[in-house]
Amino acid sequence: MNKKLYLTVAVLLILCFVLSSCRNETQISFTPTNTVESDSVILQPDLSLPDEYYTSMHQGARVWHSYLNTPYGKYHYVDGFILYSQYGNSKFVKLCTKAECTHMDDNCDAYLGKIDQIVPTNKKTIQLGYYQDNIYYVERSKKNGLDWNLIKMNMDGTERQLVKTFATVSLTQGKRCLGFFHSGYYYFVMINAGQEMGSKYNTDNNFYRVKLDDYSEYESVISHDVIPEACMFTLVGNNVFFYVRTGPYNENYKLYDENPAEYELYMLSLTYKNMRLLTDKWADYRNSHFDWENAYCYKHNDGFYELNLTSEQMNKVADFKIEDAWGSLAYFYPDYNYIIAFAKTSDSRGYPRYFDSQTLYILDKQYHILNSCIIDALKLDTGCFIDDTGTSVLLASSAHKPIDFFIYKSDIGTDNVKLNEITD
Repeated sequence: MNKKLYLTVAVLLILCFVLSSCRNETQISFTPTNTVESDSVILQPDLSLPDEYYTSMHQGARVWHSYLNTPYGKYHYVDGFILYSQYGNSKFVKLCTKAECTHMDDNCDAYLGKIDQIVPTNKKTIQLGYYQDNIYYVERSKKNGLDWNLIKMNMDGTERQLVKTFATVSLTQGKRCLGFFHSGYYYFVMINAGQEMGSKYNTDNNFYRVKLDDYSEYESVISHDVIPEACMFTLVGNNVFFYVRTGPYNENYKLYDENPAEYELYMLSLTYKNMRLLTDKWADYRNSHFDWENAYCYKHNDGFYELNLTSEQMNKVADFKIEDAWGSLAYFYPDYNYIIAFAKTSDSRGYPRYFDSQTLYILDKQYHILNSCIIDALKLDTGCFIDDTGTSVLLASSAHKPIDFFIYKSDIGTDNVKLNEITD
């Protein structure tokens, strides 16, 4: 092949890339392909990882229940719509196949319903799950507002079906459910209306689950006094971890600096159906991570700890303090660890603001800082969320927004690290 032919082929390839990049990214194509052409293509599934990879809990402040990794790509519930992004890309688009759709109202296939319509309480949460080539979610019955329904859909958002009504008025009167999808089940607790997990007013001490792929009813996995006291639970493998605040209960619990410094951490074995206390010196669930052998946590302005789940031996593995930070979020991923630290500022009237000044710290697995950068864009609440895709670090500036920033992992450890905005 001569030089002119090489040049011609190169030009054609560049034109193909440009043309494919200029396609309307508000519409999703579902033609299977092995080539990443645009953000709007759902690829053939990557089945190299077991289903357990997609059902283990995600790390994050408020969005770990509404952000979903699947063999087909990533899904994120935001402000009434399901968004989609294939692996290898950072941009999310609405999960809709309609060619003429404006993607702005309930006629859009991606529309799932506003939070207040699905869960008419002040708990702004929606729970998504993946299992065997379907997306699942739960919603209150639109008929009576008391029954809870299990819904499934195809991976492209089409053919939504009512699987079953899994909780009726006999269970839900004066209560609502909060849970997570895991390994073919939806696990949930019942919380008194108007309350949060961990409230002293919660009365149901059962930990429930319902199977996804048949018509069976829910069952109680275990009844235990820890259940109504727990402020959150995490599922990893065959274990469930419950966090119980120590110290006096604070009904106005809102801010990180009002948190007690430590938590009781309990582990429920789904195999043996037994509950045991692992430690009474653990951290917030937003600063914890688990694998099949160990638990990891960061205690704000103290350091990093590791806990062996079998021996219950807990060790401090590194000191880590951040000057002038009133709170922090920690994320543990295979290549790096990430800390988002918050500085307390004041508004024009002198009232404290807790989320205006945020700094991202990137650490190696030995807990040494590699980079730090100020995140001026993250202004709203603790919606901060990080996902490590393998090639990029993705960040959401709010729980009510899709992923909107990214960092190239190849830049970590260099002077080139910066926050890149994801734009249309």
